[in-house]
Amino acid sequence: MPTTVKTHRWRTTIIGAACAALLAGGAGTAVAVPSAVPDLHSATVATAVAKAHEAISVKANTKSVKAGQTVTLSGRTKGIKLGSKLTVQHMNKGKWTTLHASTKTKHGGNYSVKVKLGKKGKEKLRVAHGATHSSTVTVTVH
Repeated sequence: MPTTVKTHRWRTTIIGAACAALLAGGAGTAVAVPSAVPDLHSATVATAVAKAHEAISVKANTKSVKAGQTVTLSGRTKGIKLGSKLTVQHMNKGKWTTLHASTKTKHGGNYSVKVKLGKKGKEKLRVAHGATHSSTVTVTVH
């Protein structure tokens, strides 16, 4: 019987030491974690969270136009305030460039904007609001 009691005490001692080590390690982590957690009430975090839910859809009323004619881009926005400015961008030499065409979001997030295209070739267009942008539509200009 003394062997069983010694084994039991030995296990209890090992388990107690392991728990103490875990608690000590856990306490160090618990002290370090609050500084690593972002303040969810700060303006930058709130803005980043809001921007993550923004979306813009786009479609063109035609796939091709003659040089100098206009194409109408329309769609809906999600998570963007009513009356916010939307700009039209096109791909120019590998970079997105803002054109002189803009509109504001209307009730229900709808928008529509006309863009006059003068340069012949394939124009890649998108609609943007800050860092949020739509997918790309391609219009061929003859």
